[in-house]
Amino acid sequence: MPLALSVVGAPALADRLRGVRLDGPARMVVIGGPVRERAQRAAEALSDGAHVLLLWPPAATAAEGVALASRAEEAGVEIGVLRPLGARVLAGVPEGWAARLVTLTLVARTGGPLAGLGWNRLLAGAADLCASLADARDASRLDAVAERDGDALRAVALAGRFETGAYAQAVVRFSDHAEADAVSLYASRPGSRVEAPSLDGPLCVEAEGRRVAWPEPSDPDPEVAQVRAFARAAASGRRAPYGLDAALTALRLADRVRQQLR
Repeated sequence: MPLALSVVGAPALADRLRGVRLDGPARMVVIGGPVRERAQRAAEALSDGAHVLLLWPPAATAAEGVALASRAEEAGVEIGVLRPLGARVLAGVPEGWAARLVTLTLVARTGGPLAGLGWNRLLAGAADLCASLADARDASRLDAVAERDGDALRAVALAGRFETGAYAQAVVRFSDHAEADAVSLYASRPGSRVEAPSLDGPLCVEAEGRRVAWPEPSDPDPEVAQVRAFARAAASGRRAPYGLDAALTALRLADRVRQQLR
């Protein structure tokens, strides 16, 4: 049966979802709009028994997110989040795969799409990509340094050791000279590695010396693809593909970075 879908505070995404068929036996609400209002809207939807998918960022504070996670568990429904960055790339990582080393470089052309996301989302996205590839939920050590033009950030370099033992390095910088945004992502563990030259893929997976290019996604819209994936998970009783707990990890790590950059 068709899934009953509501979209609140995200008119552009609602337009793109119009006519998209989502199958499932449950109600689902996608929530955007002002960040300060998302937690309350999500709490109301959870109380009504709906599965909730939040646009990034999921809440104004980590404490609000923790409270929402508790509400969802009590209500017996799922709550998920649209990833800040790299949903397509991470969707191609083999299930259960966890990196021991991650390196990431994001070069945002001034005035381009990446730069338009802003520093808060770029830092959270870099932290999320590294933590997700390492299958980590916290960092035992996290260092960050920045280059500035006056008060404006121009580049941030991160280095972290996760509680899993994995190590990650990330550089995010703005460029006035790059012709386009540039991405370099590499992650490895003994015997296998993944690489991507773009946040949209293609992802190359190498195991035991054999390279396999992950196929292009069937849905060209990464946000619509995430809505589909969440709906399938909610309908089958599985955990959200990108749950609130993982999103809160990214928020906390990004907050630690910003504290070091002050």
